[in-house]
Amino acid sequence: MKKLNSLEDLGSLLSEEFKTKKQSENENVLAKQDLEVHYSLKGRAGVPVIIVKGFKNISSEQLKNLAKSIKKKLGTGGSIKNNELFFQGDKRDKIISILESKGHTIKRVGG
Repeated sequence: MKKLNSLEDLGSLLSEEFKTKKQSENENVLAKQDLEVHYSLKGRAGVPVIIVKGFKNISSEQLKNLAKSIKKKLGTGGSIKNNELFFQGDKRDKIISILESKGHTIKRVGG
């Protein structure tokens, strides 16, 4: 068996089905959104929560994947309710930078 020295060599081991599946996932990119990032303490015993509002024409699966990637990068919890993302803790600046890197336009609201 040939010794594999690079990631490109490892790519030769993948089947064609996997390669085409991976390419179709990349095509499923989010449309650029105009979003508002809110800072809220209401009804949460003084614990800060960041709410991302303004998602339009986005599937629940895409929203779920976006929230999952942000939560993973920040190491924080969160949820999705009524097409809004809720993140625990005051990490608004990091959330804004992540969303801007994905091409979204962000407006800071509150706090």
